[in-house]
Amino acid sequence: MQTTICAPATGPGQYAVSLVRLSGPDALSILHKLVHTPKTFPPREQVFCRLYDGEKVLDEALVTYFAAPRSFTGEDVVEFALHGSPYIRGRLLELLCAHGAQAAKRGEFSYRAFVNGKMDLVQAQGLCDLISASNKAAHDLALSSLEGRLSEKLARIKTALTDVLAQIEVRLDDQDEELPPLNAAQTEQTLRAQIASLVQLADTFSVGRYIKEGLKVAIVGAPNCGKSSLLNALVGFDRAIVSDQSGTTRDTVEETLDIDGQKVILTDTAGIRDHALDPAEQEGMKRSLHAIEKADAILFVADLTRELTSQEEALWDDVQRASKPTVLVLNKTDEAPQGRCHLEGTAQYTVYVSCKKGDGIDGLKKQLRAFVEVPSAQVQDGVMISNLRQYQAVLDAQTELESALVQLNRDGGLELYAEHIRGALKALKDLTGEVTPDDVLDVIFSKFCVGK
Repeated sequence: MQTTICAPATGPGQYAVSLVRLSGPDALSILHKLVHTPKTFPPREQVFCRLYDGEKVLDEALVTYFAAPRSFTGEDVVEFALHGSPYIRGRLLELLCAHGAQAAKRGEFSYRAFVNGKMDLVQAQGLCDLISASNKAAHDLALSSLEGRLSEKLARIKTALTDVLAQIEVRLDDQDEELPPLNAAQTEQTLRAQIASLVQLADTFSVGRYIKEGLKVAIVGAPNCGKSSLLNALVGFDRAIVSDQSGTTRDTVEETLDIDGQKVILTDTAGIRDHALDPAEQEGMKRSLHAIEKADAILFVADLTRELTSQEEALWDDVQRASKPTVLVLNKTDEAPQGRCHLEGTAQYTVYVSCKKGDGIDGLKKQLRAFVEVPSAQVQDGVMISNLRQYQAVLDAQTELESALVQLNRDGGLELYAEHIRGALKALKDLTGEVTPDDVLDVIFSKFCVGK
């Protein structure tokens, strides 16, 4: 990287302190142009100094110089801790560009860190997730990736496969057949162990995605069964309008809930019934069905004080066919304490609640939390994957190794066997960024914020 880049590392607005970052070969020389009095900047130490705009003082700042390669990007880096005025921040960026720097693109600092070997692609994506983490579970998952736990697991798999490939290739080059045949039993054992590791990793994807993005839960049922009351009881305030009149909810109502550090996105939907009152309610019911389709889990609410309608029965059948984690929520236990519902026999989970009194709400929250818990046996070293690209790469590697195993058992020839091992290694190297095309990298790093 020959250019020097700059960007604010804190968001727009007024703050007590604002941070501006400068990275590249000219970082230190540009800094000296802003400081009229000669100063030394010992690496990794904050230095108080005045920054000048021509002959006038722009600000008094704390400046830290990080000498390459011991910096975030692996280049010379200067960080300015300024007073949080938008004018000061904006003017400093103008001066940095006037002295030879360029405005950084989204994620360009992290991209340079990746290119300079300060982190691999898995760690870089973990950093992006860490910045956007909105709850404890997402924070812990992102930090695990950033600290390199997933990378270490992948490195162990790649090392084992590289060793196997080396054993194959040395025999492919052995024209005089001086080496003993490949130990098929030992090779198969190694191969099966790596497949098992990949399967275990792939199995964590759905829950890893829930942790990162939030568990999307649709609250469905007939009109006036208590869906909006349930949403209000779960979030702890009157988020949705509650009325004795049927069909009050005409559109989906969304609210985010934090359950023991896990993000849950609740969507209250319009009630489903045979005859809508007007076009607005018809549209609301269409959106309800769409919410069911997009949801990760479903809360089906039924009123214990009355019999189910034929439309509710049909909706329950639709929910069952969706094959998603579903909780049958039987509401109004305060009015029908002995009430029962014949759907219990076909429900995965059943919870009795009184939205009016709050009874059973804690139990329902525990059940929602359980949907994003992975049995410890499925998680090795506390490692999970949380995005589709990682999941697809793991599946590709797994498929290649399963094909290699077939070739081994068929004695299909070392060339075919080696080709599948190479395919698995390529998939894993693409995941960590060792062989990822530049256009894919551009897409990944464009999702980062400016200044990171």
